[in-house]
Amino acid sequence: MSKQSEATPSIDLAFDWVKDVLDTQISLVDSLDNKAMTLFGVATAILGIGASLGQNILNPKAILPFACGAIAFIAYIFVIGFTISALAVRGFDTLKNPIIMREYYWDLSPVQFKIQLLAHLEDAYTSNKEKVDKKGLAVRNLVPAMAFEVVFLVLSLWLGFLA
Repeated sequence: MSKQSEATPSIDLAFDWVKDVLDTQISLVDSLDNKAMTLFGVATAILGIGASLGQNILNPKAILPFACGAIAFIAYIFVIGFTISALAVRGFDTLKNPIIMREYYWDLSPVQFKIQLLAHLEDAYTSNKEKVDKKGLAVRNLVPAMAFEVVFLVLSLWLGFLA
């Protein structure tokens, strides 16, 4: 065994590691989509329950409860916007072009094929990272918007019951 092969990690190890990292990245995308939809569903249910419980939320004559209800509804619109922006991020790569891989398979040695495949997986990871960050930011923004909605809805209900 030569000194170079002992000092250099196996291409199989690098390929498996990058493939696992890419698979983890894609599962994170699925997780962020699920979180966005769950938060959207909870925000919708909270707004619906609040609207059905509070008669004064929908009554413009009761100024303060109506204003708090309106602010809660505006926060819900932000929840909708953040959910849409999270779900709109699409086009994640798992492998750039399988047709190129087929051509590499026949034209290259096994080691060169793995190197080319590894390069494609690295490119996919890099291009996905920006999209994952954008999706994650939208989901992170969902939580404060939903909290804002809940606070003003509860305040509106409380003020409506006092009126």
